[in-house]
Amino acid sequence: MTLPGEIATERAEQVGSGVSLRVLATTDLHAHLLPFDYFTDRHAPGTGLARLGTLIAAARAASRNCLLFDNGDTLQGAPLADAAVAEIVPAGRTHPMIAAMNAMGFDAATIGNHEFDFGLPYLEASLSGAQFPIVLANANRIDGTSFLPPRHILARVMTDAEGAPHPIRIGVTGAVPPQVADWNRLYVQDQILFEDMLPAIHRQVCALKDEGADIVIVLAHSGQGAKTLVDHPENAALLVAEIPDVDAVIAGHTHRVLPDAPPARVHGVPIVQPGALGSHLGCIDLELQPPLQSDREPQWRVCGARAGTFPVSQSPKNGSKRSHRLLPDFPEVRSLIAREHRVTRAYVARPLGHSATPLETYFSTLAPCRATQLISDAQCAASAPLIAADPALRDLPVLSAVAPFKAGGRAGSTNYTDIPAGALKLRHAADLYIYPNVLSVLRITGRGLRDWLERAASLFNRIDPGKGAPQLLVDHAFAPYNFDRLIGLTYAVDVSQPPRTNADGDEIYDTPGRIRDLSFADGRPVQDDDTALVVTNSYRAAGGGHMQAAAEADTVLTSTTPIRESLARFVTEAPGPLDVTPQATWWLHPLGGVPVIFETGAGAARHNDRLADLGLRPANRPASQPGFASFLMNL
Repeated sequence: MTLPGEIATERAEQVGSGVSLRVLATTDLHAHLLPFDYFTDRHAPGTGLARLGTLIAAARAASRNCLLFDNGDTLQGAPLADAAVAEIVPAGRTHPMIAAMNAMGFDAATIGNHEFDFGLPYLEASLSGAQFPIVLANANRIDGTSFLPPRHILARVMTDAEGAPHPIRIGVTGAVPPQVADWNRLYVQDQILFEDMLPAIHRQVCALKDEGADIVIVLAHSGQGAKTLVDHPENAALLVAEIPDVDAVIAGHTHRVLPDAPPARVHGVPIVQPGALGSHLGCIDLELQPPLQSDREPQWRVCGARAGTFPVSQSPKNGSKRSHRLLPDFPEVRSLIAREHRVTRAYVARPLGHSATPLETYFSTLAPCRATQLISDAQCAASAPLIAADPALRDLPVLSAVAPFKAGGRAGSTNYTDIPAGALKLRHAADLYIYPNVLSVLRITGRGLRDWLERAASLFNRIDPGKGAPQLLVDHAFAPYNFDRLIGLTYAVDVSQPPRTNADGDEIYDTPGRIRDLSFADGRPVQDDDTALVVTNSYRAAGGGHMQAAAEADTVLTSTTPIRESLARFVTEAPGPLDVTPQATWWLHPLGGVPVIFETGAGAARHNDRLADLGLRPANRPASQPGFASFLMNL
């Protein structure tokens, strides 16, 4: 098996008594332990830490010296995480992800922002089972003590090409986006303070070198970010690589893959980001040069490096195997996995109610849909008594912000919800609302509403009405969970105009804007100085997704109940089968019949009624991204 960035034998020989070190990395596993989709109760061969086990074993076998790290967002995301919160960890068992990492021999890890989603007591209980160090440089308790150890030195004995042993000290530190202080304010306020990543990492790197670390590896739960310093960056992995004495960077958070092809370096420092959900194994190969005899404080140093990612699709085709047959190289974890797998399937199979109509998100970025309407109905029902109890709020217009959490984008062509009409179970509620966000209500101006919608409208590519050839409508780089529609308003989106932001929302452009005919549901035009309430989630209320308009609004109410729980209760308390009707909210501004290509999941072809209603027909051409289906329509 050929691994990315593998160091050639002759190169190691040229170093003489040098040492070759392989650094393996996972990130953003989001509780995907097995190649199994609990939302659909089907196997999902391209995901899961268990699938990576074969790659990890092979990578170790091909290297004399190997370390394995995880970069955070590990304990939240899939129903396995919800079952762990409800049944597994409270029962005193080790969190399944931590138990698997123990058995697979992880050397160290950091945590991501989503680790805080279930609160500090649960997080600390889950991490307590780890048999490897977990580091975090930029989080301190309110009394000034570190929430987790800010750094750690791994003392290892490594062998050179001749088999001679060499003691080497590897320093490790990590950091999380400081925005977690806002995103998880409910859980961390008055308990944890978060520092900007760069100064915190720099301080810990200096300390590691002072304490005798030969090399330093940074686990930055952060995307690449800009190449120039900005205030309070959420994504700063490229800038982390510029910190003196950093020898390798493992990035994450944005679910992207870096590099596309080795090598990938920033100022000579290798950097790797291995996708998400177990899609890739990151691999950095370092060539270490022995200390020079003339050095006053002899330390090993990096004299060569390569970085690459290894997709799980290149591993043996074991995606359909039962859980107890996975991880053949780690038999001690297989029985544990089988037990927790059964617990999770039973947990998410709990009945809630019935739906008279399908709930899918294949067309959610093209028109209002039933899936997001159901979420809106549930969160409005949960917020109504809270708003009615406050005389200062009860007379304001109430809007509801909802987005499709699974609608393609960077997560790929299988990232869609497709719930058939019939029985609704707990797994369906988790499929519709995959995050443990709580309810928030914002007071916002009319100008803020327009800015909010302009950010969401950046999902679309710019369409040139003068071009005869069909143009691609949706930008796959845009995360669909940021495509909010504001129910209670009506508006058109003019995609002939340039967007106000880039796909990530971290760059703002001076453009005329895309939102037209913005009105309240009663037909009254929205004025800049109008005031309204927006029912949304805690992540968005804190400006998550670079939604600056939400961050600048006033948070007037916050519930402690997760929206998913409100959704489940709404379904359970319905007097009969749900018959959800999407409320007319937005539409694409007509451009005189310009042909465009709408790409969505292949399962969309099963929904003939929706295809007909939206004027979609097969495009009979390959999609721009693997696995997507192409449909033609005219604007």
